[in-house]
Amino acid sequence: MAKENRYVVTMDMYVYAENDYMARKRAHKLAEKIDADVTEIGEQPFASMNYRKLDDHSKPSSNSKDAPLPF
Repeated sequence: MAKENRYVVTMDMYVYAENDYMARKRAHKLAEKIDADVTEIGEQPFASMNYRKLDDHSKPSSNSKDAPLPF
């Protein structure tokens, strides 16, 4: 097999979530499945030009301060 070249592929996807924390969690879960990095997360309502970029797009840890409460 010939040596393969490496290519950069940018992928966009929509993630529906109840809040910012769950959007981050779902985005990173999907990124792990396809072996990709999350470079930006933002909120954009359906059929809207409004866009809100999240300041923090890092992978949430299990003991994150903004995690939803268990009750």
